Amino acid sequence: MDVRTLMNKQKLIVDNIVGVAIIIVIFTLLMFFRLIAIMSIVVYPMAVLLPYGIYQSYKTFFNRELKISGKVLKITFQIGYALFAMIFLNMLFSYPHITLSYIIYFLSIPTLLIGFAGFFKGLIIEVYSPFLRGLNMVIGIITVIETTIAIIFADVNFIFHFFALLVVLSLNGILRAALYLSEFALSLKKMRNLKLVFIIMNNLIIQNPEIEE
Repeated sequence: MDVRTLMNKQKLIVDNIVGVAIIIVIFTLLMFFRLIAIMSIVVYPMAVLLPYGIYQSYKTFFNRELKISGKVLKITFQIGYALFAMIFLNMLFSYPHITLSYIIYFLSIPTLLIGFAGFFKGLIIEVYSPFLRGLNMVIGIITVIETTIAIIFADVNFIFHFFALLVVLSLNGILRAALYLSEFALSLKKMRNLKLVFIIMNNLIIQNPEIEE
């Protein structure tokens, strides 16, 4: 495979559109939903810390370069991060004035942006598979619609909207990974290719990767 840079003008256009959308969302929250805006300062970092602690524990456990004592110490701290985030979030959402609908709000905001990004990546970027471009556009639109409905009716059918948001998030993640790999005629059918998705997302250069097509 030839050396290619993955950053191009089309991707920059999409990134700029998503960046503007983020600014609009933040401005809207600050103007009309100040409680959610203030809580976001805590909720989103804690929500990231939880899976980060679990992931780092997994990496440390299988790190052959660390001694057993070092592994135990690092895993203890990393699990502690995850538990702290879990307990803190549970305490935050246990306050009487913070209803379950707030969980939908906080899940919906990034999901809405991901849906917009999927639609515009399929619409603007022309270097990928037409089929995957179309799927990303369709799922992007569905994601935006479902997210909007979930926000409006957050107090109704909480369980349905919660799992619906998780489903569209998962679909966006899978389709986006397939879209990125398709630029290099690669498929998600080979799980070994999955590691390249993170390289592509960081706009790095791929040079002769040892992968199976």
